Amino acid sequence: MACKVLIVGAHHEEIEAECPNIAAALSLVGCEVTILNPIGGWNWVDIRDLGPNGRERTISDATNAGRELGCRKVIWDFPVASASRYAAEIMDKMAEFVLDFNPDIVLMHWPQDEHADHRLVAKITRHVIHTAPNLAEKRYPDYHGPREVYAFQTGPTQAYHFIPDFVVQCDEQTMRMAEKSVECFLPTMPESARAWARNFRVKAAYWGEYSGTEAAEALRFMGPSLPMDGFLLKKILGDRIVSTKYPLYYYNPDFDL
Repeated sequence: MACKVLIVGAHHEEIEAECPNIAAALSLVGCEVTILNPIGGWNWVDIRDLGPNGRERTISDATNAGRELGCRKVIWDFPVASASRYAAEIMDKMAEFVLDFNPDIVLMHWPQDEHADHRLVAKITRHVIHTAPNLAEKRYPDYHGPREVYAFQTGPTQAYHFIPDFVVQCDEQTMRMAEKSVECFLPTMPESARAWARNFRVKAAYWGEYSGTEAAEALRFMGPSLPMDGFLLKKILGDRIVSTKYPLYYYNPDFDL
């Protein structure tokens, strides 16, 4: 079942390092998947140290990485360390983008994250996808808003209190696509690329063990409301959606019997 999926990750390698198998799985079943990275990160020391064409090389690597996952990649130029100064501008630009793309499903950052740019992008994404028509000057009568919104996990030491509702099973094909995707960053940032590859492999092995599968990536349902006619993502990905094998669904971290 094809549909439009928007995956919003703060900066240029976010999705490739954190949940590449999910992006690959969605593209493999024919979804139109766009990865939006609002934060360019060009004021990162690591990117500045690449030389005068470091920005261009980074964008090229990231674009190729998204292509290996079967996704369109959109990277903006907002700086990473001072992104909060541009929150209103990011919000307005994202609103126009979301209204034009009109996604059926949105994957976004988990809001409780150690990194300030991740928290900012999560907050703006959550706000924009529900209020975009009110943020734009012209009317978008065909905008329906996403049917489902999910949060993906960043590094285990970054995302606080991330307890998934289910996992998306990886297989040889999606893992191969994920590996090739991260390899695209090797020419420009080899050490970082190897770390990102370790990151998604370790998480996939953990959530695979957690859910009784070989490898998996985790998602948490964020709304906007419980779908009474069944989850669209389940209809799209089918048996890739795997429930965790432990009875861990509860209302809040303090709930106890």
